[in-house]
Amino acid sequence: MLPKSRRLKKNDFVGIKTKVIFRGTYTDVAVAPAPSLKFSCIISKKTVKRAIDRNKIKRRIYGILEKIKTTTPYFVFLYPKQPALDSNYKLLQAEIYKVFDTL
Repeated sequence: MLPKSRRLKKNDFVGIKTKVIFRGTYTDVAVAPAPSLKFSCIISKKTVKRAIDRNKIKRRIYGILEKIKTTTPYFVFLYPKQPALDSNYKLLQAEIYKVFDTL
């Protein structure tokens, strides 16, 4: 699981202008310039109805993000889609790694 020090907090969202850099099968990714590298996984109730499923996706994504070794200072916002719930872990991991190869 990604440490809380590398996650965005609620007050970090104030006044941030993001730019979507990737639209994939399982996630959309937006970034904003920042002083340090931090992540946020945002899933709406409209996308995935059950809280159990939303938390499952978040745990998977934070587990993948924990292994990423990049030093570029960005706030990274991941917006998972419905297929992320039923996808294979390795496919989700490959898509997220693909994003960070381009950063």
